[in-house]
Amino acid sequence: MTNPRTTTLLVEPDPTGHHFQAVSAVTRVASESGPVILLTLRGASAEPSFEVYLSDDVRSGRLVVQEVFEGKVPPTAEMARVAAEWCARADVPVGTVMLMDGDQALKRWWYVARPLLRGLAHRPRVIFMLTRYPARLALTDLTGWRLRAPKAALVVAARLTGTLHRAVGFSGREDTAAGWLVKRVRDPHYSSAHSRDRATWRAELDLPADRHLVGVFGALSERKNAPLILDAIKTAGLDADLVLAGGFEPEVRAWVDGLDDADRARVIARDGFLSNEELDRFVAAVDVVPLALTNNGPSGIMGNAEAAGVPVVTTGSTVRAREVRATGAGLACDFTAQSIGAAMRRVLHGPFTMPIAIAGGVVTGDEFGRVLLGVAPR
Repeated sequence: MTNPRTTTLLVEPDPTGHHFQAVSAVTRVASESGPVILLTLRGASAEPSFEVYLSDDVRSGRLVVQEVFEGKVPPTAEMARVAAEWCARADVPVGTVMLMDGDQALKRWWYVARPLLRGLAHRPRVIFMLTRYPARLALTDLTGWRLRAPKAALVVAARLTGTLHRAVGFSGREDTAAGWLVKRVRDPHYSSAHSRDRATWRAELDLPADRHLVGVFGALSERKNAPLILDAIKTAGLDADLVLAGGFEPEVRAWVDGLDDADRARVIARDGFLSNEELDRFVAAVDVVPLALTNNGPSGIMGNAEAAGVPVVTTGSTVRAREVRATGAGLACDFTAQSIGAAMRRVLHGPFTMPIAIAGGVVTGDEFGRVLLGVAPR
């Protein structure tokens, strides 16, 4: 007997960054069992990320997009109400509702969603993706436990009220544990370019062929600490330029515009959303990717770099530090210009050798989608 077809309802109001890339990965798995509907921000289809990540899914019929939210972070009660309304009206019964970024909603979902889900003729399975749930912590990591413990308690509360059936959180790419209360999903590797073709990518992107290049990519906000990276380059005395490529937030744009002539000459700024192919080629074109981020989780750009054979220097995250130590794909250091600069010098001038293959293997989008949905591998 074949399983009945069911609809999967994805709730992702925020189209920025690589949110829609995760939606696409889940869509391609979920569409095997029935229709997939995305509830998102009004006007989201006009965002560059929509064309890059979701246009193929829409054109192929795998995904139907409904623009229903007014803001990128709507109130939890509104998300629960809208999801319940779509569950009631779907032509094919909704089997799964997934909140693609459920950290904030988790605080109130366990009680605001209960009466709404109870009123449905067919109650769906509810899955939360937690993007800021530390998977592994040392006993002495008090900050991490203060973040993890309340979320774990809220997951239990939601499970007890029947408003949540599965919670999944990011772990490092080297982490193969399944997880217990919150299941673990390894952040995928995405790259269509490799550093072996670095000269080609530099010519195509109009980057200098004869300079060491340090790259910071993606959605560029203050949290990526570009000024600290430039200070690290100068502190270490590196003969290198800083490449900033991606969508600049106003504060980053103002910083670049305010640099003196000497510093501005060492910064290559490309302000604008990058398609998958453009991002991959920028990453593959540089010599090292520093990640000076204080969020204690994995990084999508780190996955791009690992797949492209480009070393990473990471600071500010024990999760990323464990990953580079396990995979051999880079170095971890302290959150100072001196330490970051010294690590970049070691990557550029040795002793450091990038491994030919990443330990633990490449994590595919299919694996990511199947773990989120709790679907067995093919």
